[in-house]
Amino acid sequence: MAKKARIVIIGAGMAGLTAANKLYTSSNNTMFELSVVEGGSRIGGRINTSEFSSEKIEMGATWIHGIGGSPLYKIAKENGSLVSDEPWECMDSTIDKPKTFAEGGFEIQPSIVEPISGLFNALMELAQGKEISQSDGDLAHIHEIATRFCSSSRNGFNGSSVGSFLKSGFDAYWDSITNGGGGENGVNGYGKWSRKSLEEAIFTMFSNTQRTYTSADDLSTLDFAAESEYQMFPGEEITIAKGYLSVIHHLASVLPQGLIQLNRKVTKVEWQSNEERPVKLHFSDGSIVYADHVIVTVSLGVLKAGIEIGEEGGGLFSPPLDDFKSDAINRLGYGVVNKLFVEMSQRNFPSLQLVFDREDSEFRFVKIPWWMRRTATIAPIHSNSKVLLSWFAGKEALELEKLTDEEIIDGVLTTVSCLTGKEVKKDTAKTPRPLINGSLNDDDGEVMTITKVLTSKWGSDPLFRGSYSYVAVGSSGDDIDALAEPLPKINKKGGQVKVHELQVMFAGEATHRTHYSTTHGAYYSGLREANRLLMHYKCDF
Repeated sequence: MAKKARIVIIGAGMAGLTAANKLYTSSNNTMFELSVVEGGSRIGGRINTSEFSSEKIEMGATWIHGIGGSPLYKIAKENGSLVSDEPWECMDSTIDKPKTFAEGGFEIQPSIVEPISGLFNALMELAQGKEISQSDGDLAHIHEIATRFCSSSRNGFNGSSVGSFLKSGFDAYWDSITNGGGGENGVNGYGKWSRKSLEEAIFTMFSNTQRTYTSADDLSTLDFAAESEYQMFPGEEITIAKGYLSVIHHLASVLPQGLIQLNRKVTKVEWQSNEERPVKLHFSDGSIVYADHVIVTVSLGVLKAGIEIGEEGGGLFSPPLDDFKSDAINRLGYGVVNKLFVEMSQRNFPSLQLVFDREDSEFRFVKIPWWMRRTATIAPIHSNSKVLLSWFAGKEALELEKLTDEEIIDGVLTTVSCLTGKEVKKDTAKTPRPLINGSLNDDDGEVMTITKVLTSKWGSDPLFRGSYSYVAVGSSGDDIDALAEPLPKINKKGGQVKVHELQVMFAGEATHRTHYSTTHGAYYSGLREANRLLMHYKCDF
């Protein structure tokens, strides 16, 4: 009887389990000897549903991005995961208009915030190659300015960044409404803020939200030309009531006991060996497994670390990856996004948008810690929740991982106080800390307190080394395709192929050209590599 092809999948996240599910169910386990090896103690990868303050939360992947076409929405719906009797991180609190506060204790009226929001959204839609919808009133004028700017200068930003496009768009907007003057005049009721500085700070707030969508530390590192290649599903963006792990467990449920092996960290992928099975996997416990095919689904951050070779040699791959692939790994962007959950003593905390002064401004509040200055919002995870959520990206996200709970609480208290203008009363007896009084008190007039906090730590986790990928300035979608290409590269022209094909294959969100950075991108990549093997072995699927 002919031996089965041995396939080892490295990583039990979305991509790895999707590939395993497809290979196992399509071959009826008659064609392949299949296993999934996971370096950590759980399945799910960058999906990690947890609990905080008796409510279901997501430490990692949170959203189904567009229900009109998402395969994960289909799985969650069929699996009954979209409804729950228990509270979860549904973010319906954002349906109500948030209160927007600027540094110094000024609540900014919607009439000032909404045109800038409209401008930012219009510029992002144009950067993404979309046509912006027509609006009435002030927003119609805003959209006209954005469209005119984009049509006259879009081609000039190829090779440049999304950040420079947005800055130029804001400058064009400002020039159009001031004709070069009046920008430094104060805004009635907003203290030292000039109109330009206030609107620019609001624009920066929306840019900071965009940083968490992309994982770029700064939008000046995000490639402009690639932005229009990224695809999104239509329809509402939702969270999963029973948790994102319900989708993971659904994919894993068809796999037999023992197929997924936890705490099995791969330290070396030795390919193109002369053994009968050409791939030799070395594990941290000293064990070795030989395989015909390996599907690598580790994060781009792990790949970046894995191609680094120090003075003593090393690296994840032996021989090292071909230059076309290692160059792509180096050029592509990979960032850190972390979530901060804050438990309050009372409910009814409003959704806040946070507007900060420039770092070089003489009017900025020096007590606000630097790592709080680029977070854009803090809001309840649902409309009746005691749990607040704030997002951090880049350097601030990494700093958050190093702070103690006490330092985080102090930072949140100080920031909200300096922006809302409400006094912070600190209790030095280690009891829960009062947050603010005045208009942000609860309905009974009691001062709210922070009782505990929880943060994700994706940057310092050696199994992930960050959150998700983006196309950095200097890279392109071609680099994503290069990352997805199997090794060794085979040239079938001019004779019979004598080397083993598809020895090392790659899946994961960073390998999908139009849906990178998403869970459904990871899902599609897992299907792609599974189908590649099924086609190779001429299986029906």
